[in-house]
Amino acid sequence: MLLYLTYNDQPSGVYWSQVTDVVVYLNTLGKGEVRLVALVSARDFRATRRKIKARDPKAWVLPMVPQMKRWKQNTTLLRWVCHRLRPEGIISRGPFATWMALRMRERGLVKKVCFDGRGAYAAEWEEYRIINYDALIAQIRPLESEAVNKSDFRLAVSQALVDHWRERYAYQGDAHVVIPCTLGSEFRFEEPDDREAVRRELGYAPEDVVLVYSGSTAGWQSFGLLEELLAGILSRQPEVKVLFLSREDANNRMLKECFPGRVQVKWLDPAQVQRTLRACDHGILVREGTLTNRVASPTKFAEYLSAGLPVIISEGLGDFSALVKEEGSGVVVGNADNERNEDNVGDERNERNVSNEVDPRTLVRPSNKERARLMGIAQGRFTKQAYAAQYRALLEAMA
Repeated sequence: MLLYLTYNDQPSGVYWSQVTDVVVYLNTLGKGEVRLVALVSARDFRATRRKIKARDPKAWVLPMVPQMKRWKQNTTLLRWVCHRLRPEGIISRGPFATWMALRMRERGLVKKVCFDGRGAYAAEWEEYRIINYDALIAQIRPLESEAVNKSDFRLAVSQALVDHWRERYAYQGDAHVVIPCTLGSEFRFEEPDDREAVRRELGYAPEDVVLVYSGSTAGWQSFGLLEELLAGILSRQPEVKVLFLSREDANNRMLKECFPGRVQVKWLDPAQVQRTLRACDHGILVREGTLTNRVASPTKFAEYLSAGLPVIISEGLGDFSALVKEEGSGVVVGNADNERNEDNVGDERNERNVSNEVDPRTLVRPSNKERARLMGIAQGRFTKQAYAAQYRALLEAMA
């Protein structure tokens, strides 16, 4: 048996697609059982446990030690789990879980540890101050370095992340696989027959070109880039409309007020998101040029493609910007100069006007043939089954 360990991750769409769905898929490969162990906040513990076990009835969901500054005390809880389940190894999501797993290996309770690296953790904490606690932020670099260099195997969400490991942490091995954030099990690839009906429900005319942004914009550091981009497009193309699938906040409300009748904000049940995406024409994935974003693998990219949408994407966003150029699957927005030096994250940057960097061609509604081609790219590159060889390599390395 292998454990898949998560620490302080709460139920969300990302958790379902990148954790519970992954555990389910690993258990279909015939390489032995993989058991999810989720250490979650004691706050609303029963509700959290109920949600996770609804997705994975065999998961062990346990309340973690309160307060992140005491996170190391959770090794006692993990030691108890290992004594009970006697796993051979642990796949651990993130540097905190990996540190705990490596302590289990030191004690002889497991033989091998795999670091599941979902991004550049130290960079993200330093650039975005995920927790406003300097003592904890200072721990992240050494934790990530140990996770990268002391684990027996590694899973990275992008080749850009592996390159970052080599540059910052002097990782020199090849005991890793690259698997991007893939689609959740709820996504389907059949061509919808209600696209125009949904557009009418949303209030769009057949000639409208609908750009959609799916995700929160509240307190979002990249919104200035997105605002410039969309304002430029809306000013040039009167037929363009913008739909935010998010809660209304000061950011998207401002754009809505600047372009009355052309910007909508809707908060949908997750089950309705793909149906709505399919009624739109282009997906928006614009991020500032931080190290965090340069190694990222945003799930939204695959979700847009699976809905048949070309993607308007920032330059240098993980492996995806190059993929858009290679596959002709959207428009790349140039903001590569808008980067932070990874060792001087507080430095001021020279912002570029991204609205002038969009491909000059006019944005149009993609044809049904083009939508089908994009859906095919998503099915070929962003399902669990597309990475069967990599998942088997991971399991074999942990055997």
